[in-house]
Amino acid sequence: MPPEDPVRLTRLLVGGSVLALLSGTAACGLQTIEPKIQLRDALQAFGDQQSVAVRLSVPSSADDVRAFAEATDESVESEDIADEDLDTLLSSSIVYGYDKGEKADDPADDAVSAQVRIGDLTAGEVRAIGETGYARVDLDGLVEEFPDMAEDVDSFRAELDGAPTDVPEALLAPARALVDGDWVSLDATELLEQIEAMGGGSTPEDDKKLQSDLQELGGKALKDAVVSVERKGEDDDLGDHLVVKLNLRKGYATIREGLPGILPESEDPATLEELPPVSEVPDKDVDASVWVRDGELTRAEFDVAQFLDEPAGHLVLRADALDAEPVKAPKDAVPVDVAALMEGAMAVPPGTEEELDAYTIAAWVDMDLTTVASDEGGEPSVEYLPEVMSYYEGATPDLVITAVGAQVQVSTGGETVCLTPSPDGMGEDIADGPC
Repeated sequence: MPPEDPVRLTRLLVGGSVLALLSGTAACGLQTIEPKIQLRDALQAFGDQQSVAVRLSVPSSADDVRAFAEATDESVESEDIADEDLDTLLSSSIVYGYDKGEKADDPADDAVSAQVRIGDLTAGEVRAIGETGYARVDLDGLVEEFPDMAEDVDSFRAELDGAPTDVPEALLAPARALVDGDWVSLDATELLEQIEAMGGGSTPEDDKKLQSDLQELGGKALKDAVVSVERKGEDDDLGDHLVVKLNLRKGYATIREGLPGILPESEDPATLEELPPVSEVPDKDVDASVWVRDGELTRAEFDVAQFLDEPAGHLVLRADALDAEPVKAPKDAVPVDVAALMEGAMAVPPGTEEELDAYTIAAWVDMDLTTVASDEGGEPSVEYLPEVMSYYEGATPDLVITAVGAQVQVSTGGETVCLTPSPDGMGEDIADGPC
């Protein structure tokens, strides 16, 4: 913390009569400045930690969530929201962990983890350590929580145990591991190579730089958005309660200005044009609550209901700082065959061919044309059709996809449609009949 301003310090040390005269003004100044410093130092300490763990949850009451839902969507009635669904939401949480690894300055050994919890059940967990991802799911626990899943889970188990199955042979071992609640692993580098070979994706180095740049921009936007910080009380467990007033327009202006300089060159410029101008974002202040104990962040809360035109209920998002532990690779994880996984993802499951009509395939083609064009810095057109044709090999027995001038003709199952490639890949212009 920087030394106090000598002028201010001198004033505070002046004789008793002057001190008494200035005490009220000095106290007001301290209440304005000190909470900001307290918040700044706590945020800095949080960012400097070797390992971080945060639990995200919704602590609102069921009645508040119902009122909020009705206010945001007039078609929603309170009775439309099942009690069971609300109970699941309000008892659920996500625990996020981050570990800088042994080399704090080298992101190569950084690790992250995320757990989805429903009450006392850890329903699923993923970890990413270096270039390897890990996952596990507690299906038995989920079946206890949601009994309607039992039939599907039992059926899938039977397939893996010898009944006819659509699961490729190379994926049977990791599939069985997942069903049994064991860990599986996946080589992220190999997965990205497969995606890149298909005409999409970015390099791990690009992704890490973009993530770092976005985090830095987000921090700057938060700093620029702060209007004031006030201390509102103290909690024995959580520490000082600070209320941070944020201006939406100021924060958004920083993000809107900074995004063009950090997005990859392959990103479609139209993406930024779709963002609203700064002038359309409300010049409105909203409050976020932060608790700080002994210089460390303990909790943060934000009520989304502040965005409503009229107050109605609450939807509070809470983040609790937890005791962090190093994120380690689980032992005996069953590896996933990435090539088999990608091949299975692109294949059409047996028995579903008749469900794929010409219109559906044309819509997919439109989306793929947009993706490939964006990756190559061009505009969606039939020029990129040869690059996406391989995606649809064997999709249906009689599928024919051809370029007709600037359009794409798709025929299957006795149907023919004509696609005019769209700028956003949403398939808005698909006409019945040949081109």
